[in-house]
Amino acid sequence: MPSRRTVLGTVACALVAGCSRFGDTASRTDTPAPATVVLSPVDAAAVPETATVGVFSETATDLRAATRDASTAVTDYEWAHVLHEFDCFAFEGGTYAVVERATGSGGYINEYSVTEVDDPGNESTVRVADLPDSDRRAVVDAIAAGEHTYDSDVGGFDPTSSVYAYNGSYYAFSLEVHGDKPVEVTYAVEATDGDRCTTLEPLSLDDEQAESLDTTLRPDEASTVTGGVARTLAASDAAFVIHAGACYELSTPVDGTVT
Repeated sequence: MPSRRTVLGTVACALVAGCSRFGDTASRTDTPAPATVVLSPVDAAAVPETATVGVFSETATDLRAATRDASTAVTDYEWAHVLHEFDCFAFEGGTYAVVERATGSGGYINEYSVTEVDDPGNESTVRVADLPDSDRRAVVDAIAAGEHTYDSDVGGFDPTSSVYAYNGSYYAFSLEVHGDKPVEVTYAVEATDGDRCTTLEPLSLDDEQAESLDTTLRPDEASTVTGGVARTLAASDAAFVIHAGACYELSTPVDGTVT
């Protein structure tokens, strides 16, 4: 892959999870690293498969942990929402993807009140004696308790009629609460066999540089960085960077070189 010192690639990245790029410039083989770099928010979903995307030390550390243990949930990491926009990514010798995992059954719970009524009226009536043994016991218990709960994940007796006849009396099952069980979607990092994956390049900043970048970057507008941060970005092969859940494209002003 061409070095940024040779060609600063032009690519697009997703704002959902930050990237940045260096714009096309003349060959830098014999020129100093830029002293000024502009980082512009972009949409991560538009980052080409051939792009190199810079990730800073904290993100790289989290990624190493996630790639070692596929059971690690990464939903709470901002970078995961950016990488989810990539079909796959190459990182330290492996290829991976941030995938969605659904937890929860998607079932439901019904809660009924059970009360004695004088007349079933026009409601369909079922004789408790005609029910299967397990359902008959459930209805008798519900009549005694004055309530009944049905959990779709557990199974059991789910009233198919509103009135049940038992020992010469009528009992109405009235639905009081219907609750759907939520399905929670989480993110995890899984190994893939992709052969055209966006490359992630770990980047290191010292504490002062990291603080400067945190202060400077804005997720909704282009930001200019200078000095050591700019030189670190320019010395890498990255055309984009991910930072704090946003994706930025790198570019250099025409006069942004060190004198």
